Amino acid sequence: MNRAIIAAVLIVVAGWHSVARQQARSQPGQEVPPLRNSISGSRLGIAWGMIYGFPLQKPAVFMPELRRLGAGFTKVNLFWSQLEPEKGHYNWQALDPVLEQIQSPDEAVLALFSSSPWATQKSTWAFPPSPAKNSEDYYRFIHDTVAHARGRIRYFQNDSEPNNPMFWSGSKEEWIRELRTFYKAVKDADPKAEVVLGGCDGLFGPPGQRAIPGQERVLDFLDYALKEAGQYFDVFDIHLYADPYTIPARVEFIRQRMAAAGYSKPMVSTEYNGPGFFEFPANRRYFGLLQSWSQSLGGSGAATGARNEPAGIPDLYRQMASLAPETQMFMMGCPEALERKLQRLQARDMVIRNVLAFSAGVQRTAFWDMFHDTSKRDDLTTLLYGKLRIAEYKDGLPSNSYYLAGVFQRMAAALNGVESIRRIPYPARESVYVFEGLRRNRPALVVAWERRDTFSGEDSPAIPVELESNSTRAAGLDALGHQVPVRIKDGHLNLQVSVTPIFIETGP
Repeated sequence: MNRAIIAAVLIVVAGWHSVARQQARSQPGQEVPPLRNSISGSRLGIAWGMIYGFPLQKPAVFMPELRRLGAGFTKVNLFWSQLEPEKGHYNWQALDPVLEQIQSPDEAVLALFSSSPWATQKSTWAFPPSPAKNSEDYYRFIHDTVAHARGRIRYFQNDSEPNNPMFWSGSKEEWIRELRTFYKAVKDADPKAEVVLGGCDGLFGPPGQRAIPGQERVLDFLDYALKEAGQYFDVFDIHLYADPYTIPARVEFIRQRMAAAGYSKPMVSTEYNGPGFFEFPANRRYFGLLQSWSQSLGGSGAATGARNEPAGIPDLYRQMASLAPETQMFMMGCPEALERKLQRLQARDMVIRNVLAFSAGVQRTAFWDMFHDTSKRDDLTTLLYGKLRIAEYKDGLPSNSYYLAGVFQRMAAALNGVESIRRIPYPARESVYVFEGLRRNRPALVVAWERRDTFSGEDSPAIPVELESNSTRAAGLDALGHQVPVRIKDGHLNLQVSVTPIFIETGP
């Protein structure tokens, strides 16, 4: 990946994580009618990560571990440069290992990026993608790739986050033209395959809330795509970073835009995680790291694998002990107490983000990401994303699982078979969030937590909550794996609720 591109992407994405959380206002939660899950397969997934099998990676065997954790699908990014390094000469060494791990066509979304040193307007191995020089070459590449995977992968995605210039260097009109070619090539190669629209990074403030800086480009691209692309995709992909409490409003905004264009399509999210480094006010002073890093980097890291040491990161480590705890906890080798605190924050975020997404009608979600290379401590991506990962891999095989693996596994067990989730109002205290999940062949699931400050919310004691219920038995387990006592009396469930989501299993 071009390192300057990475830096600029982080400026756009990581920066907006912080602004979105700061600007979002609590919404009472307009009830969304339960939506039928029209997409087959598990609703919970884990994306592999940005790069798979190139330039220096050995293709990883990761689907067995993914299934063990209760996930049912993944997203893998592959590039034109990987699969057709020279015109007419295909190399399936990155694709075939994925196909060999797939047990069902519904288990994978394959994102194909229009990036090539010979075939695209911008000569590159990875980022940013750009329009093909020749539409016939692009059609042939997509057609032949889908034909190679026919019957083994159902979902194909064209690029990703095209509203971000780091992920699409052409115009919105060029992107739509290439989408039309992509759609035709996919359907010609496999009529049963479905096109997942590269979609939107989701970084915008919902109507009625303060805007995220730069969202004008996001919404302009989104509006144009939804108006012009309706007949050229089957599923819409929205990435759900930033403040999780704005997810229902953001999803509804896109749904309304589709309706205004005269159609309705299922929605998925193939990327989400949190909380991010810049979500915390104490870390916003370090935006300069992003800018200086971007200015100091050059060349193509994707082609050579080379990295420059980002300015400022070594300085942070030299003064680590004096930094704010919100900063230290993202750093490698931080005090054990802060390491554990960040894990707790991530565990809560994972559950909250998924429950809110499913309550809004999002049909599938994929955590970002399974693997993230942290071998270079002073790489800025290590600081920002190095601790948001599920597992470690060595020579293509899993060598270690991280804390979030257990969190995901607990969540997947609780949400197994969930068909719909709806919020149940709790007028006694608006900060308390209560949801009911309907599950196939299982009793309904109740999920409850109190919305508080992300960093300090756990310092306040739990509060008593009483919920109406006709259940005769109930058991509570929170996102951290702790048992939570639940008492049943006079048609009510009584329990103590805190910032940590609780899964409440009920029964007759």
